[in-house]
Amino acid sequence: MSNLEIRIRVAAIIIENNKILLIAHQKDNAVYWLLPGGGVNPGESLEEALKRELKEELDIYVNVDDVALICDSIAPDNSKHILNICFFCSHNTGNYLLNHEQRLYSFGFYEVDALDKLQIFPPIKNELKEILRGLKNSIYQGKKWVNQ
Repeated sequence: MSNLEIRIRVAAIIIENNKILLIAHQKDNAVYWLLPGGGVNPGESLEEALKRELKEELDIYVNVDDVALICDSIAPDNSKHILNICFFCSHNTGNYLLNHEQRLYSFGFYEVDALDKLQIFPPIKNELKEILRGLKNSIYQGKKWVNQ
């Protein structure tokens, strides 16, 4: 067994006007898109962590609803393992305003067809399209990883 720890990441699926909210991160001059969210701290519930992350990243308060999807991101060499738990959320209060944290690059709401033009991590682009189209899909999406 390795000493690899599983990192739990919670994320929000916020849909407004048939568009999904994504947030861009920049690392080593590369820009990639994610659902807004982040890591869970010890002693923090998934809901508490998600509300904190949305407040930190975009200065908004959200209502957290049901789990939309779950997937593992496991590096091929087993050096990293992230358990992604994505919740349906709705905007409660606050104006969308990007935090000045160095890794945060941009954010926006995107229609189904626009997702093909974005690099999304973890690679759940097809699952997000199904959600935007109102199609039923299973919650657990299995192992997802993108080689960078």
